[in-house]
Amino acid sequence: MGVLEHPSTEEKHVKSDEEIMEILEAFDLTRSFRNAGELAGCSPNTVAHWVSARDTGAPAAPARRDQLIDPFLVKVEEWVEASKAKILLALDSATKIGVPNL
Repeated sequence: MGVLEHPSTEEKHVKSDEEIMEILEAFDLTRSFRNAGELAGCSPNTVAHWVSARDTGAPAAPARRDQLIDPFLVKVEEWVEASKAKILLALDSATKIGVPNL
């Protein structure tokens, strides 16, 4: 998935690969940012961003989202390694230290 940052809000909006392809296909069909945005259900600025990225050859970088397990990941990996991949035992131990349902 690619990440698109809106400059005024600094929020991250994630577009799936399928959505990006729909945006690019709509632009190729209409040759207009505004019309492609209407067809793809996004803003003309979003269309312009993805067309520009495609034209410069920049690959869409996948978004890395924080996961609930991130603060506990090192410990869980340690347990999995120590238990020789008996994951159920590691997950049981994880719930004891407060990791939410995995």
